[in-house]
Amino acid sequence: MELKNISFQYKEYSNKESLPSQLNLLVEKALLISKQAYVPYSNFHVGAALELENGEIFSSTNQENASYPVGICAERGLLFYVASQYPTEKIIRLAVSSEDLAQPLPPCGMCRQVILEYEKKQGKSIEIILSGKSGKVYVLPSAASLLPLHFDEKYLEP
Repeated sequence: MELKNISFQYKEYSNKESLPSQLNLLVEKALLISKQAYVPYSNFHVGAALELENGEIFSSTNQENASYPVGICAERGLLFYVASQYPTEKIIRLAVSSEDLAQPLPPCGMCRQVILEYEKKQGKSIEIILSGKSGKVYVLPSAASLLPLHFDEKYLEP
């Protein structure tokens, strides 16, 4: 047996106000829209905002349903919409946040896998910004940082 270690680097900012202006803008948009989440069951509001290479910014929220698997996370809903409406535009960064937390909010496992798939599709990393309503903010270089032992097309080859 050999003990191995997986690590990655990320930037930690003391608060959203200390972020570069474009990153702060995305965090603010994610926080603002998180208030509009439809979450009658969990009451856990999540917002996501992303920026395309052409400068356009889009945002979305999580949406719940009484049939729990039917709901969707803010990140996946946003990525699916943007990919279908702007299929040739590259995503340069994605912010995930919640007005319900005072700590950085990471995407769930499904969302991490979907973000990673879009990185692979566009051949370029997507910068990930994680925040809460206050406190520290994490900026990661890519979805692969969030999911180091990820599943991808190499496992589908015979």
